[in-house]
Amino acid sequence: MQPTVLHILPHRGGGAEGYLDALASLPITQRRMALSSSRSPLGAAPSIVARWPGVAAAARHADLVHVHGDVAALLSLPIMHARPAVLTTHGLHFLRRARGARLTLARRGLRAAVAASRRTICTSEAEREELGVFLPAALSARLVVIPNTAPHSPGSSDRARARADLGLGPDTVVALFIGQLEERKDPLTAIAAARAAVAAGAPLVLLVAGAGPLGDRVRALAGPAVRALGYRDDPQTLLAASDLLVMPSLREGQSIAVLEAMRDGLAVVVSDGAGNPELVADAGVVVPAGDPQALAAVLVRLAADSGERRGLGAAARRRYEEHYSLERFQARMAELYGELLGTRFEGW
Repeated sequence: MQPTVLHILPHRGGGAEGYLDALASLPITQRRMALSSSRSPLGAAPSIVARWPGVAAAARHADLVHVHGDVAALLSLPIMHARPAVLTTHGLHFLRRARGARLTLARRGLRAAVAASRRTICTSEAEREELGVFLPAALSARLVVIPNTAPHSPGSSDRARARADLGLGPDTVVALFIGQLEERKDPLTAIAAARAAVAAGAPLVLLVAGAGPLGDRVRALAGPAVRALGYRDDPQTLLAASDLLVMPSLREGQSIAVLEAMRDGLAVVVSDGAGNPELVADAGVVVPAGDPQALAAVLVRLAADSGERRGLGAAARRRYEEHYSLERFQARMAELYGELLGTRFEGW
């Protein structure tokens, strides 16, 4: 009989869902449950109260509980104390935005969560270093770095067909932003940069795919330089149509969108906010966070130089294959699950 892993998410959607999709082929029974039905703080509280007992009940029947994100960890502490547990940090978003008394609370809660988990998986070295600042040595020893990967996604990978479906000309340089339309992802900087690049003469269009609280502002800024696509469930089609990915996030764990672009050999341009610079290293272009002028200058340059775009795309693909491939991620997770469950998964 296969062991059972219950995945506890703060809410549905987001990078953790892609992370779980990448684990789907492991020889274990997996179930995922969300603590909240809403990404909004105001909408989350009542649904957490309603959902928590059901999550706790499901955890009692799991061989291992896998908690995703620091908010879910703080909410799941009683479950983690009661059942064998593992935690993946996914960017430490609550910790990174906390200040003052809230920061003290976040550190105290995360110290308890790491103590309650048998292993804490950091998706980057930056996350391990941030936790190591306030964890005692015995708890720091439980931290392990397993980078994210890019799960396979639906949609066309045929460039000509993808461009035709989107009404894009063959000579247009296409930049893509794909992600939640929220302040942390900073799509407005990408839009301002694209508009400035086109005003400077770049033959460029920026596709903005996603939904979220900034959706109305994104749609209001659409025009010749920017196409607002709304939520799309076919990222592979958008990646196939594009020449480069733009991700100006203020902070990340490890962006699934950036990993997908690297896997597919696109040039990637990211901000120097936590997470993505470590991910791309020298295989991408890093610009200051929140600086549309710096990003616009890079877009103008890349729009004019197909050779640089191809070179960056090839470097990104090599880095993905060497460090972030799906097979590498699955093998490391199978090894970790096997250690925690006291079993060995043949073929992994």
